[in-house]
Amino acid sequence: MKRPPFWKIIRELKRPLQQITQLPSRLGSLLLGRWYYDVFLARQIRCTEGAVPPGPQPAVYLIFPSQGLQESHFIALRYLIASGYAPVVVSNIPLSEEDRQRLSDVCWLCIERPNFGYDFGGYRDGLLAARTRLTHIDRLVLLNDSSWFPLPEAGDWLAGAQALAVDFAAAACNYGHPRVEAEHFRSINWGYSTASRNFQYCSYALMLSGRMMADPEFIRFWKRFPLTNNKKFIVRRGETGLTQWVLAHGYSHGAVLKIADLDHRLAQLPRDGIRRIAEEAVIFGRPSLAALKARLLSNDDAPTEDYLSFILTAVATQGVSYTLPAYLHAEAGFAFLKKSSCWLTRDGSDITLRFAAGLTGEAGQAFAAEARQLRQSRAPEFPPAPGGFQS
Repeated sequence: MKRPPFWKIIRELKRPLQQITQLPSRLGSLLLGRWYYDVFLARQIRCTEGAVPPGPQPAVYLIFPSQGLQESHFIALRYLIASGYAPVVVSNIPLSEEDRQRLSDVCWLCIERPNFGYDFGGYRDGLLAARTRLTHIDRLVLLNDSSWFPLPEAGDWLAGAQALAVDFAAAACNYGHPRVEAEHFRSINWGYSTASRNFQYCSYALMLSGRMMADPEFIRFWKRFPLTNNKKFIVRRGETGLTQWVLAHGYSHGAVLKIADLDHRLAQLPRDGIRRIAEEAVIFGRPSLAALKARLLSNDDAPTEDYLSFILTAVATQGVSYTLPAYLHAEAGFAFLKKSSCWLTRDGSDITLRFAAGLTGEAGQAFAAEARQLRQSRAPEFPPAPGGFQS
């Protein structure tokens, strides 16, 4: 049996010690965080009624406009309104009077709250506010501004989610396949399943049925949600926890983006097409995976099966939304582009900006401009954006 790398042995030895040192703060946050928020911090919430009338289809749109409101925020809100939804904008930072007024023209409610509990803290306030104010809900949407959407020339995600006719619909899902170490990429045997231990529906775009919104147990899930500013815990108890709650309670569920047969669809492409998808794969936080990508692309004679196995390994390890933005948009009409790819790694930033630069229309131009701005502000150590997508 091959011995694991030395760095991996050290990492695993350190993990229990790190968990022990973090235990008191985590326990305190877990046990008291929600209580502290509801009793003290919630007093700081400011709720403003907007010009959009309430309706049975509220859409909670969480924003964190640290650089001020962007055109992409209004593109998303106009899309929601045109689709028959009443936006509930939840801002995790205070708004200026000017921004509050601008938002009031394109929302039903504008909620400003302390940034506690990350996205799920904001979702919680927006969802509970909508349920308190409405006597009936046909469906409720949860969205956040971690992605640009809807992308030009993409499918209509709201229509697609509604067409699934399920209680819990997402744009995409992650980790339906066990994660694979980069050094074992050739051994991957694609088999995607909701029964996988870490399976989750991506929380950046969710649609909940009226049946779920009327379920006291579901509302209790939100009221008792353990708020904390430990991001890993929020992901585990929020994104994964919500998914597992839905599955455990027998609600129907699904994602608009289908990737169970991703291996078969990729295998039908010509070699140059598969290589191009490998080139356009965004890798972040995984040095071994990034090194594998560089090694494969440096060898023009690499087997096609290696490119395919690399792509599947990257998706299994990172999730599909981050990894394959260009492929998903072109082949599946995927309507979302993750923003953080603009600053996590230089290679991923170059790929993301190049893709954004090719988006059409006024919305495409707005998204591309914001992508350049994010690279400049969040990753000033990166060199100027390559030619072809400069400001």
